[in-house]
Amino acid sequence: MRCMHTKLPDFLAKMQAAAKRIRPETKIVIKGLENVDTAKVASLRCGRIEEEIYEVTQDPDITEVELRIVPFNPEVIYSTIAKGYDASGKCKIAILDDLAADIPTVEYYLTDAEVIDDRRSAGHKQTQL
Repeated sequence: MRCMHTKLPDFLAKMQAAAKRIRPETKIVIKGLENVDTAKVASLRCGRIEEEIYEVTQDPDITEVELRIVPFNPEVIYSTIAKGYDASGKCKIAILDDLAADIPTVEYYLTDAEVIDDRRSAGHKQTQL
């Protein structure tokens, strides 16, 4: 299974490299994973999104790429939006795709807690702690 997933830091590095493959000065902004410490991304999707970012940067007017990752089915499937902007800030192209990412649930962050006081509403409690 190790070969089928890409660790989050590696995924982010690959997206940076894809944006700068043609022009090293191209800026890339990745939004949507700011609060994610760790994850595993399906490698096939990682490669597809990497190629889409590269495709966006093939337009010589593109100076900035935005990759936005939006939860579709949290903890499993995310939607990605790769957008290319020209120097004036106008979006010239946008490519949508899916990304499978295994992001830990809340329990991952509670393993070191001696006492857990769960005050979430009944509908919000997805698992028993």
